[in-house]
Amino acid sequence: MNTSATATATVTSRRSLAFIGANAGLALHPVNSDGMLLPGEPASCFASFWMADWSRWGTGHALLVATPQGWRSYGTSESFAASLATELTCYFPEAARFPLGGISHTRDEFDVELDAGQGLRATGRKATLEISGVLDRRQFLASNFQLGDSSAALSNVYMPCSTGRLTEFGVEWPGAATMYAGPIGPASSAFVAVAESWAL
Repeated sequence: MNTSATATATVTSRRSLAFIGANAGLALHPVNSDGMLLPGEPASCFASFWMADWSRWGTGHALLVATPQGWRSYGTSESFAASLATELTCYFPEAARFPLGGISHTRDEFDVELDAGQGLRATGRKATLEISGVLDRRQFLASNFQLGDSSAALSNVYMPCSTGRLTEFGVEWPGAATMYAGPIGPASSAFVAVAESWAL
């Protein structure tokens, strides 16, 4: 018997399902006048787009934007967006350098195009997120994804992508996604995760 697998199953069984849907993320890093990434420069912002088929906080779409100046959210439900920010997104490694204080919310509705072969385009009236150039598709499992003092079981199909664009109120954020070699395949600061579930 695989005792480690048994232990993981036991821990997971104590958790309850919290989210079913998809999530996309984009961390933009500074570039020079030629559009080339500046080596070693940290991300200037991180955007996380959530598509909930079902969750304990509600359903629908929410866009979260984390910057050194603060966090912003877009969507039809402020409480839904705030819950995703405080319960999950603020613990993502990409969001670590952007402390979460208050969140300013803008009501918006998104038209979403999601294609496992192409990427994602979420078009709102106030903000838009585009992620494209799928580099790989692989299963991701984390039985103890750290959420501060607690943890969660996370599973999805992870798709790192080569490019991403974030626009707020008609102004496109400067910068580009950064790609790197991961332990089991390419990784990127632009990604789409489908068939995603969280158990808390």
